[in-house]
Amino acid sequence: MKLTRLKIGALGLMTLALTGCQAPKTSQSNTDNKGLMVHNQNVHIIENTRLSTVDISKVASFRMLTSSTEGLFRLGKNGHVALGLAESYKVSHAGTQYVFKLRPNARWSNGEPINAQDFVYSWRRTVTPSTHSVNANMFDGIKNAAAIREKRLPANQLGVKATAKKTLKITLDHPIYYFTRLLAYPLFAPQHQGMVATYGKQYGQSAAHQLYSGPFKLVKWHHNANSRTLEPNPYYWDRRHVYLHSLTFTCSKSPQQNLAQFRAGKVAEIQLIGDQIPKNEGDTDYVVRPFALMRFISYNFNTADKTIRKLIHIRAARLAITHAINRNDLIDHGIKTASLAPRGFVPAGLTNNNRTNADFADQNKYPGFVRDNRPKARQEWLQAKKILGKKDVTINLTTPNDPTSLAAAQNLQKQLQDTLPGLTVKVVSYQSDNTANVGLSGHYQLLLTGWGGRLS
Repeated sequence: MKLTRLKIGALGLMTLALTGCQAPKTSQSNTDNKGLMVHNQNVHIIENTRLSTVDISKVASFRMLTSSTEGLFRLGKNGHVALGLAESYKVSHAGTQYVFKLRPNARWSNGEPINAQDFVYSWRRTVTPSTHSVNANMFDGIKNAAAIREKRLPANQLGVKATAKKTLKITLDHPIYYFTRLLAYPLFAPQHQGMVATYGKQYGQSAAHQLYSGPFKLVKWHHNANSRTLEPNPYYWDRRHVYLHSLTFTCSKSPQQNLAQFRAGKVAEIQLIGDQIPKNEGDTDYVVRPFALMRFISYNFNTADKTIRKLIHIRAARLAITHAINRNDLIDHGIKTASLAPRGFVPAGLTNNNRTNADFADQNKYPGFVRDNRPKARQEWLQAKKILGKKDVTINLTTPNDPTSLAAAQNLQKQLQDTLPGLTVKVVSYQSDNTANVGLSGHYQLLLTGWGGRLS
């Protein structure tokens, strides 16, 4: 079952902004006024989601791999794209061919050289259908990628070729103006074929079952463990500019405990949620980081329950649900974050019009579908129940089990039940790091999920 099929009936809910506390900067020594770095800097960060794998072909969220994975480009100062493992590149006049020269000193974390063929292998592996990569569609635009994903061509027809040991040639179906930024995404990093062959299904499931191309390498972590530790990659080509002694990430779903650890100086950064935000927004450590993310409800039009399947196919039922939701109430009294109510399905701040510089979200507004209208919602719901032939309906709303998602689901449950007579909403939760598998499985009726602008 295709994920795109399941999301046809998506319902925009909100645009989220990342919010957190950040420890005071202590990276420079004041002893000699030369800006020397403090030795043995160890940074500890709290997250609300566990890492499920370090297999870049299969991981759903790459935010956790940016420290240990690098491709042809990397993100430099202020988020601008800078050369990574590539030393230089040329683009054809038509914008459909790129030729990259890799750095002579580009190496894996075990000291072996990183060559052009490592990129060829990685990309082919990701787009091969049997790999089951949830992000393989991001290769579309590279020659034959879509046809390979759809099993119409073999992976060796992908538009990527190692023309020399350190030379990589990429051919596109058409020009992609953001292509260099796309290549900074960890999905497009190299993979070590020998490691995949050696460990098979265990590849990427522990720190030792992977090699790393980025500035750090995992030294302590096991599949779905609640914490992981990274140390500098001694063979990283830009090792002299890696100043941290270690990075530790811990998954915790206790907001109060997280804040207490931050206040005690035990962690460098946490994410605030709920009532923590208004109580701490005046603190000098408080930072808001905008992120173009849209949360929405996905309807499963092929759910196994015949009654719910029929209900979901009734347009009036879907309209009733969207008109029953007050997005501002969801933000202010549900998730209690620095989020913004949506203007349509496009998140604010995702991208701008190249000519007018206007926010694309403003050019794609659908106020009639993202504003609550309770009287209209009740009328639509009564119409839907008449078509369905039922007075009472119970529907499952499946959600990740992180605190923010659970709070959103509970608020939605209340709003829908209070507005739509005869409707019972049952909240079903799952481990947050299993989002991609839940969506692909089709084992849900309504799914609280989201889409983030990875390249924004």
